Amino acid sequence: DGTAAPTDVLITATGFRVGELPLARSLYGPDGRSLHEAWGGEPKAYLGTSVSGFPNLFLLLGPNLLGGSTSAITVLEAQLTYLTAALARLDEGGHRALEVRPGVQAAYNAAVQEALEGTVYNSGGCTSYYFSPSGRNTFAWPWSTGHLVRRLSRFDPASYTWHEPATVPPQAESPVPTRSERP
Repeated sequence: DGTAAPTDVLITATGFRVGELPLARSLYGPDGRSLHEAWGGEPKAYLGTSVSGFPNLFLLLGPNLLGGSTSAITVLEAQLTYLTAALARLDEGGHRALEVRPGVQAAYNAAVQEALEGTVYNSGGCTSYYFSPSGRNTFAWPWSTGHLVRRLSRFDPASYTWHEPATVPPQAESPVPTRSERP
C-alpha cells in the first residue's frame, strides 16, 4: 500500500552451521561489538530468542532450543508466538526498543546448563556439533517440548529493559520507494 515505517532492521535467513550463526559477524549492538564477538564462540540467548546487548534482536532456532525429539516447526511456531507478543507490547507502549536484561539471560543459561548435566546430550564424553570448542552445550534444550512451548507462550515484560518511546520526525519524502515508484 506504499506505507513506509521506520525500522531498525528485519533479516529473514537460514543457516546450517549449527554451532555458529553466520549472521553473527554482521550483527552489531549499540556498543559496536558484533554478536560473534559478544558470544565469544559460545552462543547464548534468553529462551534461545533474545540476546542481551542487542536490542530488538530476536533469533529463530537460537541457542539451546532443539533436541533429538523436538520438531523445528514446533519450536518456530512457539518462538513466533513469543515474538509476536513482544512486538505487540513494544508497539502498545510506544517504545523504540526492548532488550533482555543481562541477569535474566545469565540465570536462564545457567539453569539450562545445569539441567543438561547428566542428560544423554552431555553424557558419555562424546564430542559433536552440540558443543562449543570449550565444551559448553549450545544446542540442546534439556526439558520437554511441551515445557518449551509453554515457556514461549507467555511473554514476560519484566525480563526486558524498555527503551524510551520512539519519536520519529516527520519526513517530507519516504526514503523507501512506494510500489508505484519502483521500476
